[in-house]
Order: sequence, then structure tokens, then C-alpha cells
Amino acid sequence: MTSLKVSIFGAGEMGRALAEVLSKSGKFSVHVIDRSEDALDRLRSMDLDVTLKSLGHSDDLRGLLLNQDVAVAAVPETATSDIAHAAANAKVHYLDFNCPNPKTRAILDDLSKHRAVFSGCGVSPGLIGNIACGLLDDVSNVSDLTIRVGAIPRYPTNRLGYGQIWNIDGLIDEYTRPSAAIRDGEPVMLSPLEGCERLSIDGVGYEEFVTSGGVQDLSIFSHAAPKNVTFKTIRYPGHLDYIRFLFDDLNLRHRRDMLRSLFYNGLPVVEEDQLLLVVTARGYRGRQPTERTCCHRFVPSRQLRPFNALISTATGYAATLLSMLSHGTLASKGYVAHHRIDTNALLSGPFLRPLLASLASV
Repeated sequence: MTSLKVSIFGAGEMGRALAEVLSKSGKFSVHVIDRSEDALDRLRSMDLDVTLKSLGHSDDLRGLLLNQDVAVAAVPETATSDIAHAAANAKVHYLDFNCPNPKTRAILDDLSKHRAVFSGCGVSPGLIGNIACGLLDDVSNVSDLTIRVGAIPRYPTNRLGYGQIWNIDGLIDEYTRPSAAIRDGEPVMLSPLEGCERLSIDGVGYEEFVTSGGVQDLSIFSHAAPKNVTFKTIRYPGHLDYIRFLFDDLNLRHRRDMLRSLFYNGLPVVEEDQLLLVVTARGYRGRQPTERTCCHRFVPSRQLRPFNALISTATGYAATLLSMLSHGTLASKGYVAHHRIDTNALLSGPFLRPLLASLASV
């Protein structure tokens, strides 16, 4: 095994959580780079064995990657192309948590000829795509694939049954942008907040409805050729009615500033969350209709407080991939098809196993 030198760009929650899990493993040399001294100070207060670098506007990103092995873009989507460009110039491995836009993709295409490129390595996109592909491998002749992700409070206390669990701007995007889907074998875009249905897990009732951003690259399912693929979000019952009231009845769908203010000032920050990943594959065995559902529940790690289940699981997945790269079990160049890695191997590893509260397959 080779100890990897990892430079994490971004000291927000994702960057700090990844720095903690990698440094505590004792198998990585970790650098964290950010423009914000306040963000770096929060990381300093965690007393981790990491090197911190304050990024100035005139600093050369490529120079910061000299003698490093991996560049991680734990930054907003708009800034990922800068990190990708620096990684390409420095010829180092690259990992991010978003699906790249065309500009970033062009940069990564060149880098992939020399180094490993990991794209979309959070929960959604990321781990949920791996779980869905794993289920497709176990079920033949799949006609319908429904993918559900829900980061929700373990103990809901308000009518929305929700709180500040992740980025508010990302939440608004999820509720307002069209969702990539497949219908009758053809790629389509679905309207968000549609297709509401009921779901029960371990006797607890939830609702599910269409949202955007979960699985943007539907080609990862091409090996099974499902006729219909739908991505949905899981919430507690009644959530969607209140969201439609805000978005449609009060016409706030086009008043993003007011929505942000309402959510930031009205929703509590939730640390005791749970992350539900539920995938259902329907098909036929001869003329007999069949259905199989795979459900995974993640909760916050006691060792990684104050990071919630969503952040812990996203960074746990990224840490698992970097560990596999370090062990030499993944290719050292090219786009890494992490959705095709054995799901059980991922979930049984040291970074994700402690987060699993229950594991059920039907």
C-alpha cells in the first residue's frame, strides 16, 4: 500500500469531514486549502494532523499540488473546473462530488489519460448509483428502476418534517430543476415535485416524489437497459403539500431570495439526521412480475461529530475510493467507474460500515 498525499480544496463541511476521516485513518497525508481563514480556523479547532494553507487570489493552484498525489474538489460546482485544471497541469489524481459540466469534462478527459479521475463521489450522485447498479446485477429483465434518497431528521419536530441538513441552494435546485429520467427506453426530463407516492420502511410511513440532481448520468444503467428509471426524494408525509404551498400558492418558485431567507431563518440545523437509500427494481421472470427492493439506512458517526449522516456518508464513500486507489485495487488512470465496484465491499469497509444503522434487502 502506498500512502497518498491528498490536497483537499475547500474547508467547508465536506472538506472538513473528509480531512478528519482521512487523517484519523493514519493512512493519508492531508492538506486542506481554502481562501477563508474562518473556515480554516474551524478546522484548526478540530486538532487534526493536517496541513492547512490559506489560498490567496494570486496563488498558483498548480504550484500547490507539487509533490501531491490527489486533488479533491470539495468546492461549489462553479469552482470545480479551476481545481480540475490545476490537477491536469500538475498531473495528479482527481476526485470531486459533482457531475462535471462540459467545460470541466474537457479538462478531465485530458487528465484521465495519465491519472485516475473520480467524478460524482458523494451520496447522490455517487453511492446511490453504485447501489442501484448492484441491484440491477442481481435482478434480470428489469423494466422499472426507482431510485430514492432521503436525508431527513431522525426526530421531526415541525410540520415540514425537515431542517437544514445540507446546502439550502442545493435544496432549492432539487425542488425547481427538471429531473433526468428514462421513459420507454428514451431519456427524458421530468418536472420536479411530481409523482408523489407513499413508502413504508420498518413500519414508518414516508412520501416520495420526483426531484432533480440525484443521478445525472443515466448511462451507468445501460448494461441492464431498464425501460423506465425515476429518481425521487424521501420526506415525511405532508412535506410536499407545504412545499407546493410555498412554491406555487405563494408563487415563491421564482423568488429564490425569499425562499433562501425563509429556509435559513425558519428551519433548524439538524445534526441528528438519517440517510435513507432505497432502490426498487421491477421486472418479469417469464410471465411472472417480480420486484426487489434494497434499503440502506445511515446515521451520524459518533467519532465524526458534529458532521451529520449525509456529510459523513458522502465523505466515507470518497474515502473508501481513495483507500482503494491507495491499495492499488483501482486503475491508476482513466475515469474510474465507481458505480461498478462491488457494493458489499464498499459498505463493509472501515469508512462506511460504522455509519450503517440497518441493512435490509427484500
